[in-house]
Amino acid sequence: MENFFLHSKATLNNFDLIRLFAAIQVAISHISSHLEIAIPGLSFLSYFPGVPIFFFISGYLVYQSFANLKERRYKIFFTNRFLRLYPALFFCFAVSVLSLYVCGYLASQSFTAFDFSIWGFTQLTFFQFYNPDFLRKYGVGAINGSLWTIAVELQFYVLTPLFFIYANKNKLIWAIALPVFIIFNALNTFFNGSSTIIEKLIGVSFLPWFYMFLLGAYLSTNKKLQQKILSLNTSVYLFFYLISFYLTSILGTGTGNKINFISYLFLSLLIFKLAYTRPNLSTSLLSGNDISYGVYIYHMPIVNLFLYYGLYQTVMSFALSLLITFLMAIISWIVIEKPSLKLKKITLRKYS
Repeated sequence: MENFFLHSKATLNNFDLIRLFAAIQVAISHISSHLEIAIPGLSFLSYFPGVPIFFFISGYLVYQSFANLKERRYKIFFTNRFLRLYPALFFCFAVSVLSLYVCGYLASQSFTAFDFSIWGFTQLTFFQFYNPDFLRKYGVGAINGSLWTIAVELQFYVLTPLFFIYANKNKLIWAIALPVFIIFNALNTFFNGSSTIIEKLIGVSFLPWFYMFLLGAYLSTNKKLQQKILSLNTSVYLFFYLISFYLTSILGTGTGNKINFISYLFLSLLIFKLAYTRPNLSTSLLSGNDISYGVYIYHMPIVNLFLYYGLYQTVMSFALSLLITFLMAIISWIVIEKPSLKLKKITLRKYS
């Protein structure tokens, strides 16, 4: 979902690589489901849900980035967050509109300029979960439903400075906030049927997901805990996570995006351990390039275009949609994201 470029060359880790894995997990899951094609051997990806992984990494890196800023931290923080998310988001919206126009779908629908403007406003600001009526007949009924997590991330960004201020005044807030938001998550999992507007809005608010962000944020503040986690073998965390996943599947206590707290805790420990196991692996494989955000935001417009043309239920459609997703992510990284991220250095020099 996001490449924060927060660590120095002396602090190597594999978060970029893990984030790419998470984006691929989400993309493959959606492509396989919506194009109605099961790929043997890829079912194991469901054991490692991408969105919860994104939220943990986001909490760890974003909270750390804000804490590390000393001068004009609010302006730098929000400017950097904007530069990471919005340029590619604007480009993705343009690509989505172009695909709707070229395939002829827009010409077949009745809508006003106001309807289109409202949709554009929501997609390019803070309400990416909004889906207008004139898109209900296109593909899966939402051209880019995955973007609901962007709205949640933006809420995390707004809450980060507030939580940082209160946590610095009273460390007890961590012990209070984590259980409270874990309860919110459980209530959303078991009692939110998304049948009313209020229930749907709760599902795309920070409330059910904030504990995932906070867990990463807390870990970023506790160096002793980090050392203890890194002292154990990776297989320990993997074993306990797989056991918890297996029991969860039997008991029905939450998997996927609605992963239960125990499983999420072991998953987070595993992710953190992997991030610092052979910490130069990400740099060696990716060379500083990060297409994870692109893979995440472009795959659904491509899936919907395939569905519109009736290209599904074949291995070829699966492979081609995934290939185009990667090509779009690479183009976005080279043309949009990488140049935008270079402005972050200018921002830091300007404001520090």
